[in-house]
Amino acid sequence: MTPLGLALVLASLATQSPATDSLRLLAGRLPESALVVEIRARPLAVREAVTDALARDDLAAARGLAAAYAAAWRDSFLVREVARFEAWPGERRAAKVWADSTRRAGVAAYSRAGPAAAIAIWRRALRRARTIGDTSGVAAVLGNIGAGFLREGRLDSAGAYLERSRILAAAVGDIRVEANALGTLAGASADRGDLAGARPVPAAMVPTRCRCPNTSDRSGGARSLAGSWAPVTPLETSWTAQTGGSSKRKRGACW
Repeated sequence: MTPLGLALVLASLATQSPATDSLRLLAGRLPESALVVEIRARPLAVREAVTDALARDDLAAARGLAAAYAAAWRDSFLVREVARFEAWPGERRAAKVWADSTRRAGVAAYSRAGPAAAIAIWRRALRRARTIGDTSGVAAVLGNIGAGFLREGRLDSAGAYLERSRILAAAVGDIRVEANALGTLAGASADRGDLAGARPVPAAMVPTRCRCPNTSDRSGGARSLAGSWAPVTPLETSWTAQTGGSSKRKRGACW
């Protein structure tokens, strides 16, 4: 691994939460019924925990977490992702782990140094994800870059990246990333004054996986990218379109 690659991986590991670590460890200790209860209590830590398990080559934990998440939320996306990863040869798996780690390093950079620094890192992750044909990985990174552009006020670029993220996420059944893109696209439309184009996130996407930052706009973008969320109701997700409110709360929505 190159010094840059090692630095990116270490940075991504630094962003892991105690909830992520504990879920990964519990996956090897609890029966599925008990793990489902834990995942219902901490749904936002599951995807990161699965990613961490794959990076550590702990396939049993990744399978267990994905299956429990599917049982808890009736969403089999992670089950399909883990099975796809297992079917790949070692070189492709390593590239996937590198791309995911680099994307998470970009999240850390966003909080520390702002969107420009994060976008530069995310572009590296995007190139690697495209090289290995990782559609879900590409969708996630495109969404990150789009949110970064939105924070910089580059609305046209943000819209283009977010729309591509939405399309790819829908194609692979990644409801969370699709909802993220829709929510952030709504913020971009509202920033343009296009309230009609500020489409609310469909209510069906909200209860199990869509969360919005319970913070002010000053920190909301960074915290939402890092995965710090408070639950919202279907009514709250359509606040911009229904009330004509500021797009600030929507800017980092549902990441």
